[in-house]
Amino acid sequence: MSTLLLVAHGSRDPRSARALRGLADAVRSRVASVPSNGEPPLWDRVELAFLEFSSPVLEDVTADLRGEVVVVPLLLAEAFHARFDLPGRLAAVQDARSDVHFTTTPVLGPSPLLDAAVARRGAELLGRGRDGLVVLATGSSRRRANAEVDDVATRVGHRLGVPVAAAAVTRGAGRRTLDEALARLRTAGARSVGVVPWFLAPGRLLDAGCSQAADAGVTDVARPLADDPSLASLVLDRAHDTRGLTAAA
Repeated sequence: MSTLLLVAHGSRDPRSARALRGLADAVRSRVASVPSNGEPPLWDRVELAFLEFSSPVLEDVTADLRGEVVVVPLLLAEAFHARFDLPGRLAAVQDARSDVHFTTTPVLGPSPLLDAAVARRGAELLGRGRDGLVVLATGSSRRRANAEVDDVATRVGHRLGVPVAAAAVTRGAGRRTLDEALARLRTAGARSVGVVPWFLAPGRLLDAGCSQAADAGVTDVARPLADDPSLASLVLDRAHDTRGLTAAA
């Protein structure tokens, strides 16, 4: 028995779980499709679990799993949940059982497929008359995670040929506020700015960021990323790529 387990953070906002279930369904559909060589799918099942707030939670899902399980974190950057929460909880399950074995892939970012999804969202905004973009993230206590969003903004800016700056909803060291990002874009010549969420799904934190943007006069916000076609491809790329995988000890 082999399972592909997608693990998301979770949210008190039911829209978030719905969006991530849609991504899981897209991955499940691709796994179930018969490849041109006629070989059977690599996984017998595709499951979705959440770390908190949404159902089903991780431990409830893993209780029903046996055999080899490839775990793909539906997380955009290497922050607390990817580095400590998820590995620790999988290790606890592994220590208690001998009938299941977890292998965890890297998080979704960075990836050209993720850049492409952000760029597509940005292109939609440019098509509506925007001339600059904010890539709006949650913000992390880990500077490297914040720097990754800066790098995405730089790459997408080069790709689209317009000023792009990263910003964080939450404040903290190494995080650029939305006002700071807007000031940077206006210095670069942008006069009509749109927001691309560095979020997989809608939720309360993204709503707070949209409220901040509206207060600053920016109301054109793209959709979160989960339903972009490249996200299912990215999940499967992570699952197929055995290089650098780490097993729960």
